[in-house]
Amino acid sequence: MVTFNKIRGGAILMALVALVAALLTACGSDSDDSSSSAAPAAEQGALPATITHKFGSTKVTAVPKRVVSLGYTDQDALLALGVVPVTVRNWDGMTTTKGAAVGAWATDLLKGQKPEIYNAEEIDPEAIAAMKPDLIVAVYSGIDKNTYDALSKIAPVIAQKADYADYEQPWDVTTEEIGAAVGQPKKAAELVAGVKKKITDLGAAHPNWKGKTISVATYDGSALSAFSAADPRTRFFTSLGFTPNTQVDQAAGDKFYATLSLEEARKLDTDVIVWDQLSYAPKGKQTILDQSALANLPAVKNNHSVYLQGELEKAFGWQTVLSLGYVVDNIGTPLAQAAG
Repeated sequence: MVTFNKIRGGAILMALVALVAALLTACGSDSDDSSSSAAPAAEQGALPATITHKFGSTKVTAVPKRVVSLGYTDQDALLALGVVPVTVRNWDGMTTTKGAAVGAWATDLLKGQKPEIYNAEEIDPEAIAAMKPDLIVAVYSGIDKNTYDALSKIAPVIAQKADYADYEQPWDVTTEEIGAAVGQPKKAAELVAGVKKKITDLGAAHPNWKGKTISVATYDGSALSAFSAADPRTRFFTSLGFTPNTQVDQAAGDKFYATLSLEEARKLDTDVIVWDQLSYAPKGKQTILDQSALANLPAVKNNHSVYLQGELEKAFGWQTVLSLGYVVDNIGTPLAQAAG
């Protein structure tokens, strides 16, 4: 099953509780609403900036002080740039404790602050207005035009670029887009270059990975899914030299994942299989091994599989400028063992 530790607004959604939107206590402000985002000064000449996206363009004229992050993982780019948003969107698998909708790889960047958590499946513009944002970041949110128009009456809004479908914009494009919106395009580019170098170095250290086929799949005990080459998870491995599974791409069509029957499990017959989202499987890795259709796949039977669990699973699912550094630091050994 592809759950959202990855899909929002698609066929399979985790039902979330209705939103609790609250005013924050004033801190370092003349008003008595919430505290402002911690935001560094803009780079010279960076603002005003016009950000183009799938709904048109948005002009940001000054350094935003109250950033509301509605993209499920957009807070990582903001935090990497030194901006602590006043509100972040909850993501499946993260706790709903105030300030906890941030991965362990990013908590140090909160600077002791605890952003309010927007814990709702649907966006309520009135609730967002109560947060009094001066910038709304909704790149990885899947918002539609009506929601964008409603939010734009509250504050400037940035969304994904027109070139990408919902939830398919690459992390580097997202980082640079958000960097431009907060007046830090140079720093954003430097952050992207640093992570790309880590990824390149990992691939270069294992030249034998080049050309080997790979599948990124998930199985929760009842539903089997695999991510297409368009999905950020698969793109991570292609950036290391692996070749994506064309059979999954054909089955996925214009979606970023394919739902497969167990009879179709043979479509995952690649040199390496990465099993993602094991936290949704009743017995984790054992759930895969207990299903004969999967256990008999050569990559499973011959120990050419990687099983993502715990914090590594979460970081891999996020696919951000911050989480990917954590992934690179922790996936090299199991991937080398699986791929040879």
